[in-house]
Amino acid sequence: MRAPASTTMLCRVLLGLDRASATGRLFLQGEGRRATLCLEDGLLVAANVDRRVASSHRQLLESMLGTSGWEGLVLRFAPGPFAVTWWKLAEPTSAQELSLHLLRAATKRVDIETIRADLGDTVYHLTASGDALMRGIALRPEETAVVVWLRRGVSAEDVPTLPGCGVAGYRFVWMLKLLRCAAPKSTGSYPLLLRKRREVRERASARALLDLPEDARGQDARRALRKLVRDLHPDRFGEGAPPALRRASGEIVTALVDAEALLASGATE
Repeated sequence: MRAPASTTMLCRVLLGLDRASATGRLFLQGEGRRATLCLEDGLLVAANVDRRVASSHRQLLESMLGTSGWEGLVLRFAPGPFAVTWWKLAEPTSAQELSLHLLRAATKRVDIETIRADLGDTVYHLTASGDALMRGIALRPEETAVVVWLRRGVSAEDVPTLPGCGVAGYRFVWMLKLLRCAAPKSTGSYPLLLRKRREVRERASARALLDLPEDARGQDARRALRKLVRDLHPDRFGEGAPPALRRASGEIVTALVDAEALLASGATE
């Protein structure tokens, strides 16, 4: 069993609204049902789910656990001041605290084999978003232990055996990965990416794209392709990389593959 995609999407949106100290209303819709969350400076002050008002943190969490499982969940945020026409929460809660509680509950139901298959044996680091998330939130003991290791880089497969981490800490690493708060360290080359993007836009020749001399042959093109993809593949820039960068990386890799195929076929450029 996997954590519902809608849960992950909702939690990422809540984190973004918290970081932006947003004021406005977040509308949720899915499976013919609706919910509205009201935020002031990144704090949740009121919630109405299926016309039921949450008055406590517990009621809010229970209500949101239901909405995060809605299939085809659609989110829309309307920024700006608002007038609450229903009861407010007894005490406001931060959007990031709610997102953590929601994802903790969702990932707790996922089997370890599924988590292991997704995390693999990759070395994970705390991303900039993860570092921001760790400021001012209440962590459980095993989560605190995991963060210490993530700051220096840790192989996912080692986490369950590390002091203070255990299986709960292992789940926390996966949770942070889903939130893009933990990711493999970027090993991609940004200068090379920029150069290749310029060459693609200028319609450079296949040999130029692959950094090959004019007398290069097909086997040379294959070696050049492997070398360039090693530094330019989207995965080399980590899951925390901006979507635009990953798209550009994917487009460049496609252009390089096409260039290699052209040279390997013996066609004239």
